[in-house]
Amino acid sequence: MPTSLDSAGSGGAGPASGGTRLRTRGLTAGYGDIRVIHDVDVEVTSGTMSVVVGPNGAGKSTLLKGILGLTRVFEGQVELNGQSVTGKPLEQLAKAGIAYVPQVDDVFDTLRVRENLEMGGFLLDKATRQERIDEVLEVFPDLRRKTRRFVGSMSGGERKMTAFGRALMLAPKVMVLDEPTAGLSPALTQVVLAEQARVLADRGKAVLVVEQKAKAALELADWAYVMVQGRVAMSASGREVLDHPDMAEVFLGGGAVAPGRATG
Repeated sequence: MPTSLDSAGSGGAGPASGGTRLRTRGLTAGYGDIRVIHDVDVEVTSGTMSVVVGPNGAGKSTLLKGILGLTRVFEGQVELNGQSVTGKPLEQLAKAGIAYVPQVDDVFDTLRVRENLEMGGFLLDKATRQERIDEVLEVFPDLRRKTRRFVGSMSGGERKMTAFGRALMLAPKVMVLDEPTAGLSPALTQVVLAEQARVLADRGKAVLVVEQKAKAALELADWAYVMVQGRVAMSASGREVLDHPDMAEVFLGGGAVAPGRATG
């Protein structure tokens, strides 16, 4: 029987019984012989949205690539429900239940919305594929009246919603989103984060977001990790990070959080 797109959420710091946890433990990764991130611990669990923020050059993208097997891991582990998936290719991660929505090239512009969804479920049989499309349209009802539109003619927010829907077709338990609001206006940023990414978490997915627009993401996050110079400088609730007196310096000046970082 096909698995529903929804899964039980926990809403807390750890996974609920039967929930899902994606985590890194002491992850050190980089390119060639150069280590860019050092000893990084992050995690996300069912029903929550964790965000990774930080100034340019902090190592956010390298962390994401380390999780997704797209760069060299020197030390540490990436774990899904306690099992190592370190260095696994994207195809194997997808089969394990991890969906990845890249910052660019996340949709097929020359195809209609429905065709994009079908491409996301091309491994499924016809009946299951239709069931999943119906479930996607339940999650994102605004797509229902747009299924015949060519994605290339849609707004940035609609395109991103289509990308999320395409990723949902294999019923993942974890959604990894790479700067989903890149290039979007403040209004569309709010739509993508609040009405799309946050909705996925509220429906039971474990949602990990790497995001440059820190304030908008932190306002919606259950948990946040602030990266500075390749390390996690602060780990706390989104609200705690927003209220931290050193945050302006971190994002505007690239400085470090004061000693005594908040951790969960």
